[in-house]
Amino acid sequence: MNKKQQELERITKIVIDCCAMEIDDEGKTNITIKDVTGKSRKTNLVMTRCILAAKILSHGFSIDTIANLLNRSVSAVRHLLKLGHWFKKTSKAYNIANKEVEEKCEK
Repeated sequence: MNKKQQELERITKIVIDCCAMEIDDEGKTNITIKDVTGKSRKTNLVMTRCILAAKILSHGFSIDTIANLLNRSVSAVRHLLKLGHWFKKTSKAYNIANKEVEEKCEK
C-alpha cells in the first residue's frame, strides 16, 4: 500500500468515527466503510459521504479518486459536494461532525 492509499484510509476512518452515532459494546460503530461505499440513502450516510468527499478533495485528491473510493460517478460526487454546502448551511449535526473531522485531520 502506498502513501496515498494510507492517507485515504486514514481520512476515511476519521470521518466514519466522527459521523457515527452509536457505538456498541464491542466498540463497533453503526457506520462502516461498506455502508459509506454502498447505495443506502440514509441521511447520516449521505452526510458522511459529503464530509468524506469534501475532506478528500481538500487534501488534494481528484474527483475521480473520490468517485472510485465511493463507488459513484463523477457527477454524483459533484452532487455530494453541492449537497455538503447545503448541509453546512442547514444542519447542526453536519457542522459538529465536520468540525470534529477538521480537528482530527489536522493532527
